[in-house]
This record gives sequence, structure tokens and C-alpha cells, in this order.
Amino acid sequence: MTWSHWFVAPAITSFFFLLGVLTLYWFLTNRIVRLLQKFGYHPDPEAVRNIFGLQLSVRDSANSWVFSNFKIFAVVFVSYFLLMDIHWWETLGTILIYMGINGTLGVPLSWIYAGVYVALFYVMKAMRTRKQDHWTDYFRFIIPSLILSAILWALIGSRFHLTTTNILWEMLFIFLLLSMMYLYVDSLMTGAATLARLTYTTNFDELTHVNNYFAFKNDFEEQFAHSRTTDQPLTLMLFDIDHFKQVNDTYGHLAGDYVLSHTAQLVTKQLGELDDTLHLYRTGGEEFTILFTGYTTEQAAPLVHSIAQRVREAHFSHDGHQISISISAGVTQLHTDDDQRVDIFHRADRNLYHSKQTGRDRVTIQ
Repeated sequence: MTWSHWFVAPAITSFFFLLGVLTLYWFLTNRIVRLLQKFGYHPDPEAVRNIFGLQLSVRDSANSWVFSNFKIFAVVFVSYFLLMDIHWWETLGTILIYMGINGTLGVPLSWIYAGVYVALFYVMKAMRTRKQDHWTDYFRFIIPSLILSAILWALIGSRFHLTTTNILWEMLFIFLLLSMMYLYVDSLMTGAATLARLTYTTNFDELTHVNNYFAFKNDFEEQFAHSRTTDQPLTLMLFDIDHFKQVNDTYGHLAGDYVLSHTAQLVTKQLGELDDTLHLYRTGGEEFTILFTGYTTEQAAPLVHSIAQRVREAHFSHDGHQISISISAGVTQLHTDDDQRVDIFHRADRNLYHSKQTGRDRVTIQ
């Protein structure tokens, strides 16, 4: 998964995911042993764990190969699903540390293993960036991973003198494990992407990409209650784009969309320069709102005027036409006798109406 789907760092995510999978499969193998014992069989628990490839490798152990499938699983997960960026020097450093711990720095076959694992990492990462559709992506995922896994198991089989049957069982297991991982994680990613789209659609305006009325309503409710409880100042700014209907009628609706989007970009950039805790909301057709949390009207006034000036002095050009744009604004702050949010909103709206009625391109603060 990418950063858009994970809410913690990929490295942390991968660590806990793999730890969870290891715990899960260790639990499953123990249950299998108990189930077989219930039916009168007495399997060797270590042999069962070897089938699942989950016995931790031990230095110089003749059975260290049994954890290879889990290593493949880990490499594929962090490369294909997390798209982790690893520099060459980080890769080399990790290999040297791992080989140093296992005492295999002087073993040529270990370097070949490392080369195949590195190839697996970058090949799977490249496959991830070529996503098309579900089943095409599945074959892009499973075929190269199985080819490189087969190369690894051929090397491992040669090193540990494994039988062909043993290698085929391990290949079958890695095929099942990778397939299950793909189907499971891909379904999680699809769900996360859908949720992200729904969340964005719910809270952001599609045209201007700023917060929409729904987001404003929620934030206004929260900030109003907080200010009433803590006596913290709260200032509300409403502004309209002047003569917006005339822009649509004269230059067309595409020009109107451009003016809305460009105005939103200008104001958002201005807010980022003034105070990055402030957010712009599109609350109507050409109406926008800003919540100045923690600001009195006196503190907010310089910011409000600088926003109006930025729009007034901006260059609006669409389809060869130069368009002059200005805004009218109404600003007010929370009063002690404001019992409901609508009280402060109506006062800001009246101030906006006053700005429009007295010539536009002006700010009314009361």
C-alpha cells in the first residue's frame, strides 16, 4: 500500500503486518497439530511448521531453509504493496549486516541469494507501478514472483540437497501464500481507496478542491462550541466574487469555473502564507468562507484585507480574455450573546450584503 492508504509510516506498517502474519501462521500450525492429534495422529510439530515455512532460521542450521518462503513473502509485501523506497546503499548495508550476523560474508552462494532477493524487490515494485485491472495485475504479480521464487528454491535445493518433491511443495505453498496475500491486501486497498474517495467527495469541493459546505458546517459547529466553552475568540469571514453572473454571461461557464478555481487557489496560498491553520471553504456557488479560530476581528482584519487585495491584483486570463476580479466580504466575531451558530453567520451575511450594496470590492467588519 502507498502512503495514501496507510496512515502510519510504511516501515512501521510492514513490521507489524509481518509480525502479525508470523503470529497468525504460528497459531494456525499449532491448531493443525492439535487437530491431527485429536484424530489419533501424532505429527512432529516442527515438521508441520516446516511445511508452512515459518520456523525461524538458525545460523549454521541444516533446516534454515524452511523460513525462505516467509522471506519471499516479506520482500514481496514491502515492495509490491508498500512501494518502499530503498536506496542502493541501504540495500547493501542491510545485506552486509544480515550476512555478518549469519557469518556468510565469504560464501558466494549467499551473495547470489541476496542478488535474487534484491531482484525480486525491484521487479515486484516495477510490476506495481503498471497496474491496469484486477486480473491482469494479479498475473503481473504472481508470474514474476513465482519465477524468482523458483530460482531461489533451485539454489536452496542445491545447497541443502532437498528433494524435488520438497521443492515443489514449497513452490506450491509460496504460490498459495502470495495469492492469498494479493487477494486479501488488494481487497483492503480497494476498500481504502473507495473510502478515501468518499471522504474526499464528502468534505471537498470537486471544482476548487477546497473544503465544502459539509466540512464547514462540521468545523463551524466544533469551533463555535469550543469558543463558547473556552471564551476563545472566533471570527467568521464570508466573501463573494463580485459580478460573477456577469462573468458567466460574458465569457461562458468554463470561464466562470476558472475564476472560481483560480480564486480558491489564490486565497488558499495566501492563507498558507499568513497562517497555515486557516482553511478556505466553498459554501455556495461563488461564496466562500474562512473561520479565523482564535482571532478577534481586529486581529483578522489585516489578513482579510490582504486576501481581498491579493484577489484584486491577481491576473485572471481565460481563453485570451483578461478578467478583472474582486471580492466583497462580511466579517464578524462571536459575541457573548450569540446562542446559536446562526447568530454569528447571519451577522456576517448582513455585513457581506452591506459590502455588495455599497459598491462591492470592499470589506465590512462589525
